[in-house]
Amino acid sequence: MRIAVISDIHSNADALDAVLKDIDVSLVDGIMSLGDNIGYGPDPESVIRKIREREVPSVLGNHELAALDQSYLSCLNPHARKALLKNFSMMSEESINYIKRLKSHFQIGNFYFVHGFPPDAVTTYFYFVKDDSMMSILNHMTSRVCFIGHTHDLNIAYIGQDKMIRKSLGKGITYLDDSRKYIVNVGSVGQPRCSDKSAKYVILDEEKNTLEVRSVLYDPSNTVQRIQELGLPYQYAERLL
Repeated sequence: MRIAVISDIHSNADALDAVLKDIDVSLVDGIMSLGDNIGYGPDPESVIRKIREREVPSVLGNHELAALDQSYLSCLNPHARKALLKNFSMMSEESINYIKRLKSHFQIGNFYFVHGFPPDAVTTYFYFVKDDSMMSILNHMTSRVCFIGHTHDLNIAYIGQDKMIRKSLGKGITYLDDSRKYIVNVGSVGQPRCSDKSAKYVILDEEKNTLEVRSVLYDPSNTVQRIQELGLPYQYAERLL
């Protein structure tokens, strides 16, 4: 089985289109989204519609949570809050109801999917979890690989010789060890946090026991223009350039 795992699209329909085209030629059996499909960007309705049309399962991200929970919305920084409120005003009732139905996590076979951190944290950041806590989570995981998003970074973590190993997950193929369990941070489709502005996602190949980081180039100019036209915080456009 080959699964494409995407995350943190953040209302960037152009980036999502580019990734879906790349997925379509990559011979995968399914696609999973780790949430934060909305927020920051200019096209929440289009993104949700595309995900639903493709029947892509998604977990709840912290931006979906904030759209539904006023108390958590108040925890976001003012720029993120402004963008999310604008996003929410642009969404159809059908899309809002879709978000309300999202679960915090799900498991398919040996693979687990959650936005923040296992078992069910939507708002926890990978890099804030201490080694002893992460080691305990890995030891108690019933799944072999847990996929997370939220940070917009590409990382992999596992236990090696009784200590935690955390590494950046580079482009290309990484081979997995059958004897280990992994936490894999899959990067961001629509809001990069590094100098490489491409849309990123990961393909798991269960038979070959590999992870492949895919980096997809696309033209962000339309998304940048839409951000400006809608009066969204410009920093979310700058991150695409």
